[in-house]
Amino acid sequence: MRTLSIIAAFLMLSVAGHAQQKDSVIHHHFKEYMPSQEMATFNQRQNLINRRGLFTLTGWGGANVIYGAIAAPLTHGEARYFHASNAIWGAINVMIAAPGVAGTYSKKRDDNITFGKTLLRQHGQEKLYLINGALDFAYVGAGAAMWGFSDRVSKQGTREAVSGIGKSVLMQGAFLLLFDWSMYIVHSQHAFKKLNHYTSGLVYTGTGVSYSLQF
Repeated sequence: MRTLSIIAAFLMLSVAGHAQQKDSVIHHHFKEYMPSQEMATFNQRQNLINRRGLFTLTGWGGANVIYGAIAAPLTHGEARYFHASNAIWGAINVMIAAPGVAGTYSKKRDDNITFGKTLLRQHGQEKLYLINGALDFAYVGAGAAMWGFSDRVSKQGTREAVSGIGKSVLMQGAFLLLFDWSMYIVHSQHAFKKLNHYTSGLVYTGTGVSYSLQF
């Protein structure tokens, strides 16, 4: 166990070091390429996009917690499982989104921001929502499968549980699918308009930065 922990720690340090090196290389070669005021404006807008999105996710989660907690004890069978499952999903969404909202108000968030960090952060945002958006299809599919499979369950109590939870997973997955893909599109459009013309042809090779020109 101790050996595995040491290996895991070494790998984490290696990844962090690689990201730092990447940022350093990009910033060294292109530190004057994007005007500082435009870079600051870009990062402020990116932060605002995240704040509004996370507020939306927190609000959706909070509404599900409140309504689900109230409705579950007042209903029976499939409906009870549906509302209880929504409340659990809502609580998870709040626990994920609320700290993120607080982070968007951090005064130190953009201290010593560089072009490299700006670029890496933007790519990280797009990748995060793209991966989550792909996973959301699995949630929708799993919910639909559970709902459809419930008709084959003979025991009534189990059938109601599978159906209620399946409908909940389907609904929550559909919301997250809309949310994550909307966030991905907004972030990518923001970068397309304000950042991408500064990075056209920029290629990171692992040891340095090269510029590709097409004729």
